[in-house]
Amino acid sequence: MSDNAAQKIKEKLDLVEFLRGYLELKPAGSNFKANCPFHKEKTASFMVSPERQIWHCFGCNEGGDIFQFLMKYENLEFYEALKVLAEKAGVDLGRVSPSEQKQFGVLYDINNAASVYFKESIIKAPAVLEYLAGRKLSKESIDTFDIGFAPNDFEGLVMYLVNKGFDVADAARAGLVHKTQKGKYIDRFRGRIMFPLESNFGKVVGFTGRILPQFDTGDVAKYMNSPETPIFSKSRLLYGLSRAKEGIREKKFALLVEGQMDVIMSHQDGVNNVIGTSGTALTDEQLSILRRYSDKLVLNFDNDEAGKMAMERSIDLAYAKDFEVEVLDFSAISEADGLKDPADIVASKPGILKNFISRSMPAMEYYFLRHPVSGDIGDKKQNVRVILRKISNIKSAIESGHWLKELSFRSNIREIDLISEMRMTISSQAPKRES
Repeated sequence: MSDNAAQKIKEKLDLVEFLRGYLELKPAGSNFKANCPFHKEKTASFMVSPERQIWHCFGCNEGGDIFQFLMKYENLEFYEALKVLAEKAGVDLGRVSPSEQKQFGVLYDINNAASVYFKESIIKAPAVLEYLAGRKLSKESIDTFDIGFAPNDFEGLVMYLVNKGFDVADAARAGLVHKTQKGKYIDRFRGRIMFPLESNFGKVVGFTGRILPQFDTGDVAKYMNSPETPIFSKSRLLYGLSRAKEGIREKKFALLVEGQMDVIMSHQDGVNNVIGTSGTALTDEQLSILRRYSDKLVLNFDNDEAGKMAMERSIDLAYAKDFEVEVLDFSAISEADGLKDPADIVASKPGILKNFISRSMPAMEYYFLRHPVSGDIGDKKQNVRVILRKISNIKSAIESGHWLKELSFRSNIREIDLISEMRMTISSQAPKRES
């Protein structure tokens, strides 16, 4: 039945008009052309045929119809793309086979229902609203990001979903409830402020729950994410991307922060191209998704040692993926005021992010500040080696050559000696083969 639905969708949606939402199409005879979004190129080789309703890139040899484009561009499974395009085309998927509906569709429906339950619950929880107000979160931001609350109740969500007609086993597959050893289903999230996690299209696919301080006994995790499900993979999701992607395209860069509150407070401060890693390490998959919108990344992580280490890992990963990487360093402000993360800084100094964002520095400049290449020979040698490892990680030979010259100038060491040291440093890090 999904084949029939797919055909109806293709009959109703024009590929050229659909692609205009993603690409700058230019006439090319009876066809259209654009720069391919799936590989870097200067000469347009991505061709679209209005007559055949297909696309093909002669540069990377990718091609297909409207479904193949959406699946590849947004990193979706077929059924996810089917639901998105059906909604856009006004095609009813009610007759899609029960097995397909059970595998994907019901998980979206259950997560959406849970989001409604959490939003209804927060209205009845003045302590939660008071806590969020204390964090300087506005009511508009709470509503915009659909922030909710999971009551400290073992069966509140279970009963809500069952009463809505959902199978409790599907709620377990969605990661919202789990089965005890005695065979009883109980809520996974309890006593937590709930942040819905959305796909690139704004569909709720999971949640992050932050324990409310009054329920923090010290033996529970401060933050808890939904488990991996058929529609949610934390390594592929960037928090807030569905709301930030237009801002990213417009400003031609993404501002990456760590937590949900950092994202929300940044948007509240008037910066709309902000996304978050949800407190997990940045991944190749996330960067591949992000590259569809921009190849420039500005990082602004927590000003503690863990945040600085996460910053370095993220810089190295982004450099290796050929991103232009910059850092927004709030350390002077945060250290003076005892503040740690972007959310607290924005809360204490409204308007600062919007005004400060133009002061971002190239990531290598951040490394030079963090690992100074002057001083006594012992520290100098160690820090030069650190910087060399960072330079060797940069994919672009042009960019790595620029920073090698800069390192030579700042350290007063000849480039030829730095290159020799770099080779030795990289060689010593390479895993040794077993004989």
